[in-house]
Amino acid sequence: MSTISELTSLQNTLNAAIDTFKAELAAQKLPEPSLTTSKPHPIDDITYLPTPAMYEARRAALASLGLIKTLIASPHDTIAATSWMTMEAACVRLAADIDLAGILASAPDPEVGLSVAEIAEKTGVDGLKIGWFRESKPGYFANNRQSNVIVKNLPGYHLATYMNELFNKISVSFPNAINHPDPEYRKKDDPFHTAFNLQYNTEVSFFGADGWLTKDPEEPVKFGLALGAVGPTSDPGVAADFPWVAIAEGKDAIVDVGGGQGTLCCSLAKKYPQIKRFIVQDLPETREAAESFIAAQGLSDRVTFEAQDFFKPQKRKGKYVFVMQRVLHDWSTEKGAEMLKQIRDVLNADSRLLIIDTIIQAGYTSPTGPALTDSLAQLGETYSPVPPPAFVPVDFGDASRIQHQINVSLTALCNSFERTKPQLEEMVKLGGLKVKKIHATRGWASITEVEL
Repeated sequence: MSTISELTSLQNTLNAAIDTFKAELAAQKLPEPSLTTSKPHPIDDITYLPTPAMYEARRAALASLGLIKTLIASPHDTIAATSWMTMEAACVRLAADIDLAGILASAPDPEVGLSVAEIAEKTGVDGLKIGWFRESKPGYFANNRQSNVIVKNLPGYHLATYMNELFNKISVSFPNAINHPDPEYRKKDDPFHTAFNLQYNTEVSFFGADGWLTKDPEEPVKFGLALGAVGPTSDPGVAADFPWVAIAEGKDAIVDVGGGQGTLCCSLAKKYPQIKRFIVQDLPETREAAESFIAAQGLSDRVTFEAQDFFKPQKRKGKYVFVMQRVLHDWSTEKGAEMLKQIRDVLNADSRLLIIDTIIQAGYTSPTGPALTDSLAQLGETYSPVPPPAFVPVDFGDASRIQHQINVSLTALCNSFERTKPQLEEMVKLGGLKVKKIHATRGWASITEVEL
């Protein structure tokens, strides 16, 4: 058992994490981030990949901060803040809708920003005051590192508008779906009995060949643009922490099945010019968004779009590396197995299948564990996650909060979920395959090699 209290142990972990984070910044000749400026920091770039030590230090710091906050805060204040959190999300959506971040960025002095009266005049919104922005002096507001990402037409803007509104609406019906008056409704695990179906009063699923995203040509474009703020945050780690060149050697192409607008393929194409061909497969409705994104990256000569329903027989047969990223988590175990079977049927000794998804870790804690300083000292240039220090959950708590939020959101949207390792293995086995190896990355996603 630990001889020190939880609070002291977490404080020690937090101090070690911050010291390492600062040291990694200094080694990269980067300044420390600040909350008193409108200028974005280099680590804010969506393509930035922290070093292994910096990534693990950030995870440990976020975990410690979240737990210390829980230990110190009043439980009544916590439940009140949680209950009103939907209004914070609504404020972010409002700020993005009126492009407040863009207006503040174009102020004569962006560091000072604009007065409340000037903001009201330019936006038509009276007396605006939103917490995501920095009060530079009494009555004046300017951008900060958070608001910079929601300037109109940036990836974060689409997340803060379309995705924010979608899940804000669905959240209203989530308790009603889980605790439905009809006991049989509660047992349903198909994509037709969800909070989405209740809130939007529809009998169609959100995803799929005849789903909600196919009914309006604008809908898949908006959804794809919003995911453009989610996928790229994990793409740098996915691209760097797996031997892509080695696995693609001698193959005809990397095929991203259900690849959306092609963010992953484009990330890989930029990082590995020696890999000559990528194919983005998805429903025909996503073609416009995908081809536009690929062209904007200047990669149309190496990355191409191809219509493919992942429940139908896979048209590519040969030497391919098939990838399924953020696809299987949208479907039940049985439906996911059906998709895997379509790829299994074309796999051979010269092809590969990779599943890129979150693997949910346990949330329990132990009063013992290695000191963070010792674990970080053992890290090399190749990334591998460190074990949790004392009193830090296996999943590193707040550092994995987004994964758990997505998990609940998937249940509300399509009756699916992020999987634990045993749950992933179950689905893969039903698909006639088996898990070969799981690779951790510097991001929310793991890369699972699957074989016949």
